[in-house]
Amino acid sequence: MKVNLLKKETSLIRSVAEAIRDPFFILDLQGMVLVSNASGRNLLGVSQDSVQPFGFLQGVAPEDQGRVQRDFQEIEEGKEVRFRIRVKQPTGGEIPVLFLGMKEEEVCFITLRDLREQNKAEEEWERAKKEFMEKARERDQYSRELQVMKDLYKEKLKEVKEMKDKVEVLSYTDELTGVCNRRFFIHLLTLETERQKRYPYPLSLLMIDIDYFKHYNDSNGHLAGDQVLKAISGLIERAVRHTDIVARYGGEEFAAILINAGKEGAVEIAERVRKNIASAHFPNERAQPNGKLTVSIGVATFSPSFTTSDAFIREADNALYRAKRAGRNRVEE
Repeated sequence: MKVNLLKKETSLIRSVAEAIRDPFFILDLQGMVLVSNASGRNLLGVSQDSVQPFGFLQGVAPEDQGRVQRDFQEIEEGKEVRFRIRVKQPTGGEIPVLFLGMKEEEVCFITLRDLREQNKAEEEWERAKKEFMEKARERDQYSRELQVMKDLYKEKLKEVKEMKDKVEVLSYTDELTGVCNRRFFIHLLTLETERQKRYPYPLSLLMIDIDYFKHYNDSNGHLAGDQVLKAISGLIERAVRHTDIVARYGGEEFAAILINAGKEGAVEIAERVRKNIASAHFPNERAQPNGKLTVSIGVATFSPSFTTSDAFIREADNALYRAKRAGRNRVEE
């Protein structure tokens, strides 16, 4: 009768053990495996037949066996233990696990939790964190470089304005309007284009052309035309941000480099430029074909496909031509 009850109890214990998802073992106080589930046998690489005489320490990595022996003493004292160890694989590898142990009467209940996925996730997190910190460092470095460049440009422009040497002034600024000249504009745009290859950030370009300016010059004379060019350059500078760079590209055409401005922001700035000029009053402008002095503006936002500053300018020029063909006094992107 007692034998039958013992068999039933053992069968019940095995059934409960098999229902446990994590590797599970019941050990005697000498560390010998009495019961294990399939997950436990698979982890240690032993068969059901061979697991019974199997000493649990045989499956533990040599460098962790001392730790397990010490903590077995705490289990025998009735304490619950929890620590990380590595178990050996038949193929020679090792698997990191979380060891959970407790004593119940004269046996020890041991659960092992596979930490490979957790360790992998932690490694991925550390790698992602390292990459993020590196990107943040590069971004901060670029921000500092960009600020230095802006500061240098402003300082240089201030020096240029204070210089009495006209030749030096003309090397940076347009003699008539006082904004950047074409040569300096091309130089700055080339620097920004090259910088995009290392530190991408929003960058846009405006190409601005005065509508029917030849008609105004022919009707009012070149001196009046020069005054219009000065006035319009000032209106453009007041409409853009203080960090933007305005240049006279040639004749009646102006350009503006918009640093840290995407397409939406660039279109908004371009509309502000257009409205400022359209609402201003110029001498004899009623004789213009459209009754006012206005500008057409092409907007381009930097794309990785632009390998040179010429490609960037060409994109903005194409948008400007669309604005002209669409009736002038408008912004096209």
